[in-house]
Amino acid sequence: MSLGARLNKRITLQVMGQAQDAAGQPIAADWTNFIADGDGKVWAEIRDVSGREFVAAGATQNQVMTTITIRYRAGVLDKMRALHGADVYRIEAVLGQDQRTLALMCSRGAP
Repeated sequence: MSLGARLNKRITLQVMGQAQDAAGQPIAADWTNFIADGDGKVWAEIRDVSGREFVAAGATQNQVMTTITIRYRAGVLDKMRALHGADVYRIEAVLGQDQRTLALMCSRGAP
């Protein structure tokens, strides 16, 4: 199957904004779209690779590990996030030395 056929979902990549107060101290900022042109979305393949259930703070929680594949784009880093519908994916690692595609290793769910 060709790469284009697999990239059948639209995601938004986001980065935590950088903000400072009047004294130059960092303050809480909000997520902003990483790609400013157009609608900020890129084509992707989303594939869940593992899941686990655990107890934290007295409640049962789930965590799903997901691989998101996109065409190569410079500047994509871990600590960013990807949005697809109501799902939020925290990017844990970015793989892709071939400069053709990037594999974003992500977690979805708690913590």
